Amino acid sequence: MSLAIGKQLTAEQRLYKATTDLVGREEFVALAGVLMIGTKQVSDDVPTACTNGRDERYGRTYVDKLNDAEFRFLMLHECYHKMYQHLTTWKHLHDINHGLANAACDYVINIKLADSDGGKREWISMPKGGLLDDKYRGMDAKQVFD
Repeated sequence: MSLAIGKQLTAEQRLYKATTDLVGREEFVALAGVLMIGTKQVSDDVPTACTNGRDERYGRTYVDKLNDAEFRFLMLHECYHKMYQHLTTWKHLHDINHGLANAACDYVINIKLADSDGGKREWISMPKGGLLDDKYRGMDAKQVFD
């Protein structure tokens, strides 16, 4: 958890801080436009995080368990869903099996993010329980879904 003048930041403050961290990072500055699209909010009724393709919601309880590197990874993960337009591009897959389609998209995103930190996983780090498997490397979400 981040500290500010000896006190713990709220989830909302961490959301703002992580956004600022991401747009200021050379590797991710090209994503600044996508990161700024829509609203971002912390919610008590979201178990992890989600996006409707524009807006993002982050579960307070989940965010409170993440360190800064994991939170940045999570925010980038939601940003990539938006950037790749997963909810419209793969709508037909979501109509067949929403959970499987979301997992397929997650595998594609998480490989990309894991590779973006040079494999070090220090500045961004996938939270426990995230979907990552090298057997899906080079595949798109439809290929992973199949």
